[in-house]
Amino acid sequence: MKATFIKSIVAAFIIILCVNAKSKAQTYYPVYLCDGGTATLHTPEESTLSNGDKVFWYLEGTQVDVITFNGTANQTNYVTPNNLSAGVHNYTSRILSAAGCWGDLSDPFQVYQLPSKALALTTNKTAYCGDDATLSSIITATTTPAEALPAGIEYVYTWSATKDGTNVTPLSGIGTEDGSKTAANKFTLTATTAGTYVFNATVKYVIASGNTGVLKSGDGKGCEVSATATQTVTVTPKPVKPTIVIQ
Repeated sequence: MKATFIKSIVAAFIIILCVNAKSKAQTYYPVYLCDGGTATLHTPEESTLSNGDKVFWYLEGTQVDVITFNGTANQTNYVTPNNLSAGVHNYTSRILSAAGCWGDLSDPFQVYQLPSKALALTTNKTAYCGDDATLSSIITATTTPAEALPAGIEYVYTWSATKDGTNVTPLSGIGTEDGSKTAANKFTLTATTAGTYVFNATVKYVIASGNTGVLKSGDGKGCEVSATATQTVTVTPKPVKPTIVIQ
């Protein structure tokens, strides 16, 4: 029994180590940008500057700005461009005193530019017969960014639909969404009432739970985009049950 207990302890310890290793391997960034979003970078050391001191800003080691301090608060802030390429960008800064003395280079501050994205809808069935609980249509919303997303960033989908031109509210009355926050999200239409159902969807970026970074988007909505085209599913009425008579 003692050997079994020791084995259990060792197994539990290994599991804990694996979980911790996975957690430590996760890389998050302090700020994420998307589609026109910008970030204002600030150095708290500005409060120690004297008039005439200069703050140099660098992107990947290349100077992108130099600001001469004149006593105005936040004057030496740097605003990132709104058209960075997708991926990680490292900013650093350095102070040159009015007397000509250089300070040390700052540690890198990482900014992650998220890729632009598009959303398309497809379905496995554009029509089915109503009044049959076994029949349904699965509408899939697929997001295609220019490249894979970093850890800590997810998608949020919002579905909408009309039936014969009238908005359907709530959508739970005609089907269910799978709740996926990945590049594919599915809505299963199970309506049995005959009609023409037209679906649309939007997708946006969100910060995942546990990620302490912030998202800066050009539209202030997580760079929300709509599907490039709607998807139509026709639910046809079930024929009536016939009766037989002599004619």
